[in-house]
Amino acid sequence: MEKQLVKVLLRVVQSPEERFAGSKSLRGFLNDYNIGWVKGVACCFDGPAKTRIRELLKVEGISPDTPPDAWEGLTRAECLALGRNEKWSGSPARRDRLAIKTLPGRPLRVGNQSLILPPRCHLEADALVIGAIVEHETVLLVENWECFDRIHEVRLDFSSAGPNPLVLWRGGSGDVRANASQAFMGLLKKPVWAFVDYDPAGLLIAATLPWLEGVIAPEPNVLAELLQKHGLHDRYRSQLPQAAAALDQVSHPAVASLWPLLRQAGRALPQEIFI
Repeated sequence: MEKQLVKVLLRVVQSPEERFAGSKSLRGFLNDYNIGWVKGVACCFDGPAKTRIRELLKVEGISPDTPPDAWEGLTRAECLALGRNEKWSGSPARRDRLAIKTLPGRPLRVGNQSLILPPRCHLEADALVIGAIVEHETVLLVENWECFDRIHEVRLDFSSAGPNPLVLWRGGSGDVRANASQAFMGLLKKPVWAFVDYDPAGLLIAATLPWLEGVIAPEPNVLAELLQKHGLHDRYRSQLPQAAAALDQVSHPAVASLWPLLRQAGRALPQEIFI
């Protein structure tokens, strides 16, 4: 995470309020991690959402009780003592990084080597370096971090993506960015299956992926039922103006077949519903 985002998240978890100004950092966080929700111009986080944010901060090595201004005026060594944030003391941010893994129990094949990763573990690597040595025949692109991190818990059939797809996080606003994963897939030239949110923005992401072969989704009748039971009206409506025209013209059959289901339901379904 970037320094500014961590400072904002600390203010969120340390505040009794649920509504916060919809800053660029908070909106980017909400889109990347699907934690909280947007209401008007505000970003909202209830108790369970704040608990998940605290867990993310701990993963970064940062105590949720750390004062948001704790890094001001500290030396590099003092900054490091507060968490894994050496880049905050002047080092350039890393670029072109990828986060990759495999489906549970399947080997990650890179550079003539096979590696079995435990659950909730992944390999972060330079896109250009790993692209030259990866030995997977298909790619499973996952939109949101939580589903990527907990891919072993996702209750969906991934068999269409091949026997051992390279599981790739799309990236967010930090070190691992969406443009790096997009360029990586373009250079790799392997069939891509998209596991995205079932909302206009998610389908638009899928439609713009290079070498897209298909979209991971439940059977149409199951998806329609889930949209009715658990779908989010506000999320669908907020994304519609930016995505509707492009989706109405989309030509890829995997995306074109899902768009009418969302149109009819008028709701959005986060991919985390399958964890």
